[in-house]
Amino acid sequence: MPCLTHNDVVTPSFNASAVQQFQNTLPHALDDFQLEAIEHIASGASVVVCAPTGAGKTVIAEFAAHQAIDKGVKLFYTTPLKALSNQKYHDFKKLYGDDNVGMLTGDLSVNRHGRIVVMTTEVYRNMLYGIAADSDLLDGVGYVVLDECHYMNDAQRGTVWEESIIYCPRHVQIIALSATVSNAKLLTRWIDHVHRKTMLVESDFRPVPLRFSYWTQGEHLLPLFEAPGRMNKKLKLEGIGHVGLNKGRHKPKGSKADKKAPAGKFRVIPMLEALHERNMLPAIMFAFSRADCDRYLRETGNLSFLSTADKLRLKHEVDSFLEQNPVINNHPLLPYIRNGFASHHAGLLPALKMLVEHLFQQGLIRAVFATETLAAGINMPARTTVITAISKRTDSGHRMLTASEFLQMSGRAGRRGMDETGYVVVVYSAYESAQDAAMLASSPANALSSQFTPTYGMVLNLLQQHSLDEAQFLIRKSFGQFTAAERAKPYLDELAAKRKELEACIEFDCPVELERGDFRRYLKIEMMHKLGHKHKHTLHDQLDKFGKLEGNERALATAIKTQNDEINTLKRQMQDHPCHRCKVLHKHRRAEEKIHKLKRQVHGLEEEAHRQENQYWLDFYSLYKLLAATGYVDKTTHKPTAWGQLTAQLRTENEWFLGEVIQSGIWEGLPQAALAGFVCALVNDSNRKIDERLRALHPSPELRGVLREGFRLQRRASLKQADFGIETPVIFSVQACGLVESWAQGLDWAELMAFGALAEGDTVRLVRRTADVLRQLAYTPGVPDKLAETAKWAHDAIYRDPVTEVEMTPPTAT
Repeated sequence: MPCLTHNDVVTPSFNASAVQQFQNTLPHALDDFQLEAIEHIASGASVVVCAPTGAGKTVIAEFAAHQAIDKGVKLFYTTPLKALSNQKYHDFKKLYGDDNVGMLTGDLSVNRHGRIVVMTTEVYRNMLYGIAADSDLLDGVGYVVLDECHYMNDAQRGTVWEESIIYCPRHVQIIALSATVSNAKLLTRWIDHVHRKTMLVESDFRPVPLRFSYWTQGEHLLPLFEAPGRMNKKLKLEGIGHVGLNKGRHKPKGSKADKKAPAGKFRVIPMLEALHERNMLPAIMFAFSRADCDRYLRETGNLSFLSTADKLRLKHEVDSFLEQNPVINNHPLLPYIRNGFASHHAGLLPALKMLVEHLFQQGLIRAVFATETLAAGINMPARTTVITAISKRTDSGHRMLTASEFLQMSGRAGRRGMDETGYVVVVYSAYESAQDAAMLASSPANALSSQFTPTYGMVLNLLQQHSLDEAQFLIRKSFGQFTAAERAKPYLDELAAKRKELEACIEFDCPVELERGDFRRYLKIEMMHKLGHKHKHTLHDQLDKFGKLEGNERALATAIKTQNDEINTLKRQMQDHPCHRCKVLHKHRRAEEKIHKLKRQVHGLEEEAHRQENQYWLDFYSLYKLLAATGYVDKTTHKPTAWGQLTAQLRTENEWFLGEVIQSGIWEGLPQAALAGFVCALVNDSNRKIDERLRALHPSPELRGVLREGFRLQRRASLKQADFGIETPVIFSVQACGLVESWAQGLDWAELMAFGALAEGDTVRLVRRTADVLRQLAYTPGVPDKLAETAKWAHDAIYRDPVTEVEMTPPTAT
């Protein structure tokens, strides 16, 4: 954990020889932005490097690795994805040798004491909190690379990047590598403010320039722009994005697609033929659903653009890989892969995705149909990227792609050293026009925004080492807090205007020089007089409707007489008041009403401005209050109790709820396989529609009984959180419990998949998340012995091929 105050960091003088020595190891001269960043690192500063995808930012990290080995310190290289970590691990091993390079994931530890250790950003963040088994590795770290730093924008995981920067030891140099963002200066100022001297290096340089095209409804490939920033006039002719050029002479020579495409129906084969004819393959074709990726792949049928030599190379690579990974031996997508086409998405087995990635890097896959996760940094550059839609479905409905999303996908086009130009093709749509595509292609990147989110684990871990005041100081160091002034500015501006307007209203002269309180008393009497009349009318209505009922008429008549007396009394009080006859009464009444309204508005704006400026601390403090109320934090010392210390070591979506489950004891007596099924309910946050076939994998009777108790715990936890205004999800989803229990009982993978309940990739992800929590329960100090023992057995039962995450070395080409 970081200290609250830091000694000044000694900045070494610029080491020109180190830069030159590194330059001598490269096959080409450094680009200007690379040299600038490297010189800053050599001078001891941290750097933020913002440059387009494919510009060569990794070279800057390689210099830091070179320095780490030279100086005898360590470099941590963090990435957002395990697949990217695996790729970087192999890349660094080639550069620096097996002995110098290690890798850490939640499941795998390879050469953990190496000079260069690759890991996901979550692993590094957990080290900083002291909740990772590898926290001791922080000693001797001199550099931390935060690759794909623009992931700070990710709604689910962005907070991890902020926490990693806030709690990073001050002596460590940060190398933050990001795709282009519009507020890079603000990000750099923030890191400089909370960490250490940080320099910004920006570049719009692309070694391989991009050329944008549009695939029309008539199945023609036309330039999107006729000049920089000027859209092709031919595309402007049609308002819905297509161009009606359907004459045969315009089609690619030798095309097998002689029929006109159905309206609104995109066909893959004509596009692939057009790209092949123009020497624009290999291509990544981005779609926004797994079903579309697989549908496009199936359309390729027996199509193949591979030469005989490439087919032989591909056969060798695939056969060698299958020997290492027999689980995919009979996978239905293998025939397409052998033809040079593949899909890539989260529904596929990890081993199959690794094979696709390797083959694509070897140039043996001519087109891969992928979801946008492939744009996240995995080294799979193509000559062409095809964006099949510029809008996508989200949890809140359809929306257009952001400029940054479009740039990320576009950036996969163009391979440095292989292509002179990268090609980006946007496919027509009946819903978005070519103008929309041109606008996206010419728009600047979006700004980074804070996704910092206090969690129960954060509260407990901070309070173990810091006071409540010190924790507040650390929370206020977030990027979100740093930018809070900008978010609060509209409210503060409006607040100042309303206050000025209020001051002007308050100043008015009274002809009879009454105190303001006297005038307000008159207005109160007037209001009560009006309400009295209203109530009298109500009583009369009741008399008309119910007066004939026995006893009602007399009671209502008495109430009306009493109300009349009150009205007359109020009327006399009004008439006796000096304001009643005042010539400016109407004017003053309107002014007072306006004052009352403005005061309400001022109060609301003050509260909103306060909330904006203190949002993160208020969220943190709400979590703290619940933890204190439920016995996880001592209310006097503000330190975690024994139960709080246990819960601080857990890593889930809602650590407090898991602590409540452990405390409840409902797991006692559960068989090992049933415990695996129960834990699955705590981690299954999928919002995908559950197939009815999943229900065929029934939970055992023992598990069903505990699941009912789990639902009761979930309801109580949700109500408790609501009392404290906390919106952290309380996950308890039972649909897949029977599936995981069956897998733990020894069901074969092929038998499990035969139910067709979940995609293979989704099943692997769910089982891995279950295994992660079981591993924590098995090895976290303080967990009851019986639960730990059962959890260890359950973990070992479900963590087996093909779920096991092992280091898989791609085959070597002959």
